[in-house]
Amino acid sequence: MRKATEIQQDLDQTADELRRQKLRTMQLVALALLAGAAVLLLVAHVLRARHPAWGYVAAFAEAAMVGAIADWFAVVALFKHPLGLPIWHTAIIPNSKDAIGRNLGAFVENHFITEEAIGHKIRQADPARRIGEWLLDPQHLAGMNRSAASVARQLIEALDHEQIRDKIRELASRQLTEVDLSVIAGQLVDRLIQSDRHQELLDALLEGAGAYLGDPDKLPVISQFLIDSLGIENSIMKMAVNAYAPKSIGSLNQKLDEVRRDPAHRFRGVFDGWIGDFALRLKADPQWAAKIRRHQAELVQDPQVQQLLSGLWDSLKDRLLHDLGQEQPALLRQLQAWVQKLGSLLVEESGLRQWLNQAIENGSVTLIRKYRGEVGRFIEQQLAKWTREEMSQRIELAIGRDLQFIRINGTLVGGLVGLAIYALLQATG
Repeated sequence: MRKATEIQQDLDQTADELRRQKLRTMQLVALALLAGAAVLLLVAHVLRARHPAWGYVAAFAEAAMVGAIADWFAVVALFKHPLGLPIWHTAIIPNSKDAIGRNLGAFVENHFITEEAIGHKIRQADPARRIGEWLLDPQHLAGMNRSAASVARQLIEALDHEQIRDKIRELASRQLTEVDLSVIAGQLVDRLIQSDRHQELLDALLEGAGAYLGDPDKLPVISQFLIDSLGIENSIMKMAVNAYAPKSIGSLNQKLDEVRRDPAHRFRGVFDGWIGDFALRLKADPQWAAKIRRHQAELVQDPQVQQLLSGLWDSLKDRLLHDLGQEQPALLRQLQAWVQKLGSLLVEESGLRQWLNQAIENGSVTLIRKYRGEVGRFIEQQLAKWTREEMSQRIELAIGRDLQFIRINGTLVGGLVGLAIYALLQATG
């Protein structure tokens, strides 16, 4: 597939060839008029003795030739030496190439790219409204979606995934390590206390413990737990524990049920004190804070946690690529919604539109003020890259066809002036 620059070069060459053909055509027309005047002069001189009118014809033809040759000299002298003769003050454009570039750059900069001109043009153009209307055009949105999806996929696939994976893992590890879990946990407990949700937590614990203790299938496990906890080795004592355990568990379950059913039970007050002390120690006890930070750092550096953090980018990348591969990616639908919202705001909100236009104008004026002189130098430098012959040819292709009308007009006007002078002389004897 050909590049846009190559296509543009072909178009420029075709346009230059068309201008060159039109220039040659007008040169032939001007030359034909000069040749016609010469033939007419020759005929008039041959037939002059036969009738006085041929004198008028001769005067016209002679003056037409003079005008044609003079204007031919003037036009040719702009671009080269006429007949190759180094006549003074000819080949004006090639000899003045540097001055032309310098003056053209200064002219464009001082009369076209000015703060007033650019600001006035921006105010006339209302770019904010144009941007909004462009964003709301369904064809533009569809094309933008297709381009965005393709560009996004190529960009994601071209990334250094190993490096991104390591960076994300390092960043996540650092952030998780720096989080003050003790303060966060203390604030969370404070909120539970303020909203009385800690009592709901106590109720849930009491209900769960009651259900566990009330399950007959759990009795052997609980009995064995008591034996192990008390370190009982004597078989008689073990039998006593096993015998007494059902009654003890039932009594304990009954007490737990009393606490659960009574919102004003004294144990709830004790629990409030425990929770309040726990929250205070979380927030203010340096030893607790240090212990939590130590365990927190050890947990973050655990190989399984590190592996999980390393997989964050892979999961995100896979989800993005899968979404972008759909016919209507969710990411682009959201982007389209944002774009449409922005377009609507720019079209409907005059205040926002005025602010954006003013920002564009201020930014443009600032750039012009900052780079004052750069535009002129840029034009001068670009023209300096051309040779004298190349610059002469480019200008001749641009205006040479129109200059040929000077030769044509010179031929006709010169002939008429010569005819008028001859007629005046004849009339005055």
